[in-house]
Amino acid sequence: MKRILALLMVLVMVVGVFAGCSSKPAEEGSEGAAEEVKAVHLKMNQTTNENSTWYLGASKFKEIVEEKTNGKYIIDIFPSEQLSGGNQVKGLEMVQQGITDLDIHSTIIYTIMDPKFTVVNMPWMIPTYEEADAMMAGEGGDAIFELARENGIVPLAFGESGYRQITNSVRPITEAADLEGIKLRVPGIKMFVDLFDVLGANPTTMNFAEVFTSLQQGTIDGQENPLDIIKSSKLEEVQEYLSLWNYVYDALLMSASTKTWEMLTDEEKVIFQEAATEAMNYQKEQNRMKDEENLAYLKENMEVIEVSPEKIAEFKKLAKPVYESYEEIIGMDLLETFGYEK
Repeated sequence: MKRILALLMVLVMVVGVFAGCSSKPAEEGSEGAAEEVKAVHLKMNQTTNENSTWYLGASKFKEIVEEKTNGKYIIDIFPSEQLSGGNQVKGLEMVQQGITDLDIHSTIIYTIMDPKFTVVNMPWMIPTYEEADAMMAGEGGDAIFELARENGIVPLAFGESGYRQITNSVRPITEAADLEGIKLRVPGIKMFVDLFDVLGANPTTMNFAEVFTSLQQGTIDGQENPLDIIKSSKLEEVQEYLSLWNYVYDALLMSASTKTWEMLTDEEKVIFQEAATEAMNYQKEQNRMKDEENLAYLKENMEVIEVSPEKIAEFKKLAKPVYESYEEIIGMDLLETFGYEK
């Protein structure tokens, strides 16, 4: 009997030791606790499809954030405005309201939220990439960041869709007289309509999804967009002439909702900010490389006209009334920050 009792006591002690060993990791929060941690999924909305440089920038951001947070945050990218039913304005409102967490939109769409954003897109305001880099990295970019904050959105970094060029199937456009009467699709922004009215065209607004068919059917004669969108949308199939005139610099803004930003720790905010800067610098590099490839391709499939500096100066002179009408809307201080001279 004594031997049996002794064996039972030894058995109890052994079980206790193993039980203690197995519970220790959970108490220290290592393996057991790690299994309880669930990744946080964040929704990132953007306008263009998976073949665009916008998507490349979003993917780079996703890669960096997920790696540097050890998978705590997973970035789910939704291209082609999937979350907003194709509506860019609604897409921007969704990040403003905290429905989506992260976002990439053109500053052109931001002008609907606040017309002061129009300063970036004023005609021939920022005519070269070198000037664009300096402006958006300096006081101009700071001013746009502040505007975003005032409108309830946390700005993270600038990218670009590039320079907007003009295509049509009526005639080569080399000077203002060539625009006379051309039915031209423009973004649904008042400044664009005002500008092409002044230049003598017949501007109309429509969803971009309708543009190819409208050009094909002759409902409109032309449109304006960066080279990447012209090629990726296969507009060379329904347009004969492409005029290069760099009339609007199309900047992109990667942003976060205030709701999402405030839930991050200070360390996580640094990670997100640095990831956004690196990702959008990468996006700009890819965009400029693609510009060269796209132009080479389009030259093989369209008649490409490079508008001379002298003719561009004439276009800009004709656009003077548009600038004057926006002095009060945008504010002279902001216009002058971007280099406007009255």
